[in-house]
Amino acid sequence: MKIIITIYLFIFSFIIGSNGILDSSITLDKKDLLILPTSDQENIIIADKVLSIISSQASSIGRFNIIDRNIIDEILEEQKFQLSGSVSDKDIIAIGELAAAEEALILEIIHFSQKGKPLKEEKNQNNSKYEDKDETLFSWLVKTVVTTSIEQSKKIDTLQIGLQIRNNIHTELKANIKFVNIKNGELLQSIPISSSYTGGNKDASLIKVLNNITLQIRWKLKELYMINSEIIEVDKNYITMFSGKNLGLKKGAIFEVTAPDKLKTYKGKTVKLPGRSHGLVKIVDIGPDASRGKIIRKWKDIKPGYKAYELKRSPIVTGLSLSFSRKIKYEISGNFIFNTFGDISTSLNGYLGSVKDSREKMNGYFGFGTNLNYPIISIFGTTFSTSLRLPALFAFRSDDKGHNVASFFSDPSIDLNFAIQITPNRDIIFSTIYTFTHLQGPWQWQKDTGQLNDEGKALTQTEPAIWNELEPLLKPPSLSFSIAVRKIRF
Repeated sequence: MKIIITIYLFIFSFIIGSNGILDSSITLDKKDLLILPTSDQENIIIADKVLSIISSQASSIGRFNIIDRNIIDEILEEQKFQLSGSVSDKDIIAIGELAAAEEALILEIIHFSQKGKPLKEEKNQNNSKYEDKDETLFSWLVKTVVTTSIEQSKKIDTLQIGLQIRNNIHTELKANIKFVNIKNGELLQSIPISSSYTGGNKDASLIKVLNNITLQIRWKLKELYMINSEIIEVDKNYITMFSGKNLGLKKGAIFEVTAPDKLKTYKGKTVKLPGRSHGLVKIVDIGPDASRGKIIRKWKDIKPGYKAYELKRSPIVTGLSLSFSRKIKYEISGNFIFNTFGDISTSLNGYLGSVKDSREKMNGYFGFGTNLNYPIISIFGTTFSTSLRLPALFAFRSDDKGHNVASFFSDPSIDLNFAIQITPNRDIIFSTIYTFTHLQGPWQWQKDTGQLNDEGKALTQTEPAIWNELEPLLKPPSLSFSIAVRKIRF
């Protein structure tokens, strides 16, 4: 596959050479990035750690050429820059010119602290049980002895408390990364990063904070340099495009495909209008400097020469469905879908419905669950898939004594789904649902004991439901149907 991509790119290079030039907005090379040393001497140690994280993450993303730290130090020394305060615009421009870079990152530590926190303390009773308006000499003596004993025990435990504090460190870090245009000193973007953690000694607590900071920095750095590409070849449901391992592109990345930009002139003023969106592609194979993608969604034709813009984040997919089996079960469910365009997608579902029991009475229910969905075939804007539905539900009704009772039940199913794309952002889905088993727990209710807990709340205990006849059983239908609407945001 990589050989085919290389051949496509070789052939297309002749077309470009004879008929035109590539658009200047296409991402072909890595971006030179200068990471300036901090001027904050007070937090120099933590600043160096964060700068190291920024440098390593920028390198691992594969989209930046990092200017070596030693080169920066040499430049600063040769030009006699004194970073005792904030780096001035003139300093930034001068350093950039000497380092041959156009953008730079400057780290500013806003707040950093590490301090011990005591573990959760026991409630102070203040010896209230000894308080008595008619206090006698004997009761006063008892209270005094007990109070003195408690105070002495606290003094003895001082060392232990100190050890606990030293192993329960609260670390807090707030910083700002400035993304600067070196040519003119303009601030392009300000990137806030922050994290806090409580637990362990100083080193352990700091590691937790830095791990969290690392994830934030990686995500933000990727957003600084999104890939803009161009379609080289279209072969049925697959495309070939510029950009590959040379820019750190990974399998599974999703691009939005648009028509070429248009130039229009009005009263002597020429403006560029962005091309209209035509579809989405997912990268499935990566070459040295070109990649192959699969068209996962389109609403207009996709042709060679069209632009491809990397999405900052995966599309957000939500859905709402109505399922029914006549006179037996009705259900409304909402879902949030993960990895929608992957080989297997999952969803987090919420359910609200009504189901008939063995006494011919409808019982309301609610619950949560998940779906595992596997696409079988996708063609011409339609998709066939199968899914495994795993719900956890709670039904509620009254028993024969009027108690409000509830029962856990589950009706796992295998679904066959047929999805039709109706707009660029919406699908309608028809499903046939086969329930292959069902589970049910006992009916129960909460009895008020008439007592209060330490927080003043009523204590209850679980009691079985009371039935004069046979206990009602929930038996969902083996076959039902649903219709759903799915929305995709990108």
